[in-house]
Amino acid sequence: MRLILVSNRLPVQWDGTPSVGGLATGLSSFLYHWKSLGNEVVWVGWPGKSIPEKEQPTYAAQMKEEYGTIPVFLKQKLADSFYNGFCNKTIWPLFHYFTAHCEYSDITFNSYEEVNNEFAKTVSEIYEPGDWVWVHDYHLFLLPGILRNLFPNIILSFFLHIPFPTFEIFRLLPERFRTKILTGVLGADLIGFHTQSYTQYFLRSLLRCLGIENERGIIYYKNHLTKTGAYPMGINVENFIQYSDSKECDAIANEINKNHKNLKQILSVDRLDYTKGVLQRLNAFELFLKENPQWIKKCKFVLVLVPSRTDVSSYQSMKKAIDEKVGAINGSFGTLDWTPILYQYKGFPFEELVPLYKNTHVMLVTPFRDGMNLVAKEFLVSQKSGMLVLSEMAGASAELPEAILVNPNDLSGMANAIREAIEMDKKEIHFRNQIMINRLSENSVKEWAGKIYTDTEEHAQKNLSFQTKSIPPSSTLLLPKNNDPIFIIFDYDGTLVPFESLPHLAVPNKELIQSLQTLTKIPTVSLAIISGRDRKFLETQFQNLPIHLVAEHGAWHRAPYGAKWNSLFTSNLDWKGQIKNHLDEFTKRVPGSFTEEKEFSIVWHFRNADPDIGLNAAREMLDELSQISSNTGFFVQRGNKIIEVREYGTGKGKAAKQILPNTELNVFVFGDDTTDEDMFRELPDDAISVKVGKSETIAKYRFNHPTEVQTWIQNLIFHITGNSNEKT
Repeated sequence: MRLILVSNRLPVQWDGTPSVGGLATGLSSFLYHWKSLGNEVVWVGWPGKSIPEKEQPTYAAQMKEEYGTIPVFLKQKLADSFYNGFCNKTIWPLFHYFTAHCEYSDITFNSYEEVNNEFAKTVSEIYEPGDWVWVHDYHLFLLPGILRNLFPNIILSFFLHIPFPTFEIFRLLPERFRTKILTGVLGADLIGFHTQSYTQYFLRSLLRCLGIENERGIIYYKNHLTKTGAYPMGINVENFIQYSDSKECDAIANEINKNHKNLKQILSVDRLDYTKGVLQRLNAFELFLKENPQWIKKCKFVLVLVPSRTDVSSYQSMKKAIDEKVGAINGSFGTLDWTPILYQYKGFPFEELVPLYKNTHVMLVTPFRDGMNLVAKEFLVSQKSGMLVLSEMAGASAELPEAILVNPNDLSGMANAIREAIEMDKKEIHFRNQIMINRLSENSVKEWAGKIYTDTEEHAQKNLSFQTKSIPPSSTLLLPKNNDPIFIIFDYDGTLVPFESLPHLAVPNKELIQSLQTLTKIPTVSLAIISGRDRKFLETQFQNLPIHLVAEHGAWHRAPYGAKWNSLFTSNLDWKGQIKNHLDEFTKRVPGSFTEEKEFSIVWHFRNADPDIGLNAAREMLDELSQISSNTGFFVQRGNKIIEVREYGTGKGKAAKQILPNTELNVFVFGDDTTDEDMFRELPDDAISVKVGKSETIAKYRFNHPTEVQTWIQNLIFHITGNSNEKT
């Protein structure tokens, strides 16, 4: 199988030199494993430089041949507007909660759209059915949706490596930006996040911004199901441990110890970025020295700062402030034979970084906000007796609760954490670290990527099955196969008519009534409407049609041409008063909701409520009512933005069986809700069952919308009579 891996940058720079750090390094062990199984990898991304158009064919052929990469060619001005503009002046600060740094520009967003389309064009030129396409990170939020439109059955994953913010932060994006971002990423079969919190923030943003609900993390959008979930990224644990235990690593580590005069080492390794909290870390170290003078001349803070975005003025200012702070601390506390901070402004290769980790007694990883932070994990598996001080704002904190967790805004708390870590008993450090190392060993980067692939493929197959059921209303599969009489059963809301904000507004249009009238004039056709609606409503809407009407999920039945309603069972309704009071309390609490009382059921509607508040209240109501429903006379069921409480013994499946003649028939049944699954289940195996809408179903086929039901009725009329509805 071929993996097409898509990221903003390629794993090699434009001149072929390897990219240091980042996704390429993180995925290296998985990609090696993937290839060892006989699979192929193609990496699509920007080479980091504008390549002259006349050189592009030769350059692309060379990159593919030598490195297995496919370059996306962007003009420098477009690349700058996309990357330095929307990516790094809008998404990056917003998703890290630095809202004061955000710029909202239509020009840079247009560039963002254009670049995502360029990426889609490059992928589409190499894509073949069966390829797994894995899109990475915030630079390419729109790409999954574009690719899904081009290739409906593509196997596609998306992974976000930075935090996804809370809805209150995400909504700061202009509506046109946030809508395209959300709908774009929904083109994936699977959307992965580092933590469960980020997953929930994404789902809540979908609900609040677009009104799109989820069922256990599964989202339905445009006839496609998308799975969301937390997949905390791992590291190549074995690689770090093996090198840390090597003689080569020991030699370098011993040399470092000698240079540091065997002082206790406090280490910080970060890229230059305002999200990392480096200046705050320095302030905490300064406070630690002030409050714990006994540690002066007994420890050394090794600050490794990797250059980043050196051409951006705000980063230059940040670098200057850090330089000045390091100088001030060294000036205040340093002596002729002791410098508190060893400051190194450069990147370290793996072979030099691991010995640094190994020598460290206290590792400070205290970003203001971080998607995961793999440095914390690398440190843990590279040392024997060092303690991790970790920001609770880093995604890694969810996996590493045994570390000393700190709030990076709390200077005093961080200073105390440094003291606690540096003075902690070695046995306690070993006990805590071993728990975390074992956990990390079970979720290495190979297992992480493998799990994403397995879940993506599984969900892509579900999508294929889901879409196989989707069928046009003109399909011959939905027409009678013989001359037997035809019996058609329709649900009402969501099947014959679309949902409306208020139930009384959902009435059949003239075209539907005319089509049903035409069907009733055909001697071989019988019709039934089985609904949760009450008797009066159904009678009013269909009073002149000779059809079976079944109200309140089977509680009442009126036969064709009959004026009398008959109850299909008996009841004392002792439960109704208590339950109505319960539902009325929720109605008071949730603006926009209301309670609808029928003879054998009560319905709580929350379609017009705030989506977040309504859903939370519905979950609470379901939980409460489920606890008191046992050994009582009522049954509780969740429907489409409703909670329905109805009499035991009612049910659409039983009602359908009761009204169905005991003769050879072509049976068709249409429904949209969970209550209609009873009909699909109870009716004969040869019945043609059609689900209208998105959710899981045992029905044989699926329509997307009630308008398709109306189209099917017209096609059936033409099939039987040879005339369109208008001519009949």
